[in-house]
Amino acid sequence: MSFTPNQALELLKRAHVTGRMPHALLLVGDKEAGAHTLALRLAEYLDGAHAESLEHLIHPLVRIIRPGSKIRTITIDAVRSVEPFLSLRVQPEETKLVIVMEADRLTDDSANAFLKTLEEPPPQTLIILITEMPGRLLPTILSRCIRLDLPTPGTKLHLGETQKRFLPALKEALRELGSDVAALALRADFQALMTELREEITERISSTLKAEAKMIAEGTDIRDWEARQKDVTTALIETEYLGTRAQALELISLCLGQAVLLAVHAPDVHPVVPELAEIAAKFTVADLLRRMRAVEELKKNLSFNVQEALALDAGFTQIIGTTL
Repeated sequence: MSFTPNQALELLKRAHVTGRMPHALLLVGDKEAGAHTLALRLAEYLDGAHAESLEHLIHPLVRIIRPGSKIRTITIDAVRSVEPFLSLRVQPEETKLVIVMEADRLTDDSANAFLKTLEEPPPQTLIILITEMPGRLLPTILSRCIRLDLPTPGTKLHLGETQKRFLPALKEALRELGSDVAALALRADFQALMTELREEITERISSTLKAEAKMIAEGTDIRDWEARQKDVTTALIETEYLGTRAQALELISLCLGQAVLLAVHAPDVHPVVPELAEIAAKFTVADLLRRMRAVEELKKNLSFNVQEALALDAGFTQIIGTTL
C-alpha cells in the first residue's frame, strides 16, 4: 500500500483507536519519502517521545536497532539486546516501540532471531522495520508485517502491468463489496488471470533459455543442457509468478487502504477507481480494516504453501464477501 506519511499516520491512528493496531510495520522508503518522519510521529503519538530525528530519539519506551560494525550489519547480539526491554510490563496506555533502521542489514542469524519476536510479539508492543530494499528481507519476516510504501514526494502512483490487467475485475467486485457472489466472481477472475500469466511467464522464460542454449551450446548436446537447466527454469518461473501474484493482491490492499483514508477524510487521496468514494461512505472503517487484514492473512497463508485454491476461496470471501 502506498501512502504519504500523513495518510499513513491517520490510518494507523484510526487502527490504534479501534484496537486494531498491527504489531509489526514495514515502512518502505527513505528519509526523503518520510519513513523516518512517520516512525518519529508514531513514537510521539504512542508514547509522547520527541526528537529532531531517529538518530537523536531517546525515550524509556523506545529502542532503536541500527547497523553496526565495519561491514554495517545488524548482528544477532543487537537483536537480543532488546529482548529484556520487550519483556517489561508497562502501563495500559503505553506501547513499547522497537524501531529497526535499515532492516535489510539484518544477517541471516539476526533475522531468524528477530523472526521469533515477530511470531510471538509481547503485548503492548509495536515493531517498526524501515528499509529501502524490502526484497532483501526474509519472506517470513515480510509476511508478518503490514507493509506501507512511502513513495518519494512528486512521484505518481504507478500500477504494474499485472495490476492494470486485474483492475477491471477488481473494480466490478468493489461495486458489489459485501456480496458473496462478487467474491466468487473475483476469485474466478483472479485465478483465470493467474493461469494466463503463469503460461505467459513459462513461455517467455523457456523461450529465452532455449535461445541461450543455442548460443552457448556450440557443438554440445542442447537437450542435455536443457535437462541440466530444468530446475533453474522451474525456479525462475515460480519466482516470477509469485511476484506477479503478490502485485495483484497488493492492488486490493491499495484500494481498501484508500477507502479507509477517504472515510477518515485524509488529505491528498487520489482514488485508483471512483467507486472507492462510495465504499468509504457505505462501510465502516472497522469493516474496511478487517478486509485489509484479510488480504494480509491471505498473503501469509499463500507464503506458507497452503493449497492455493483453498486459500483463495477463503481469502476472497473474507475480503470481498459478506461482512462478518
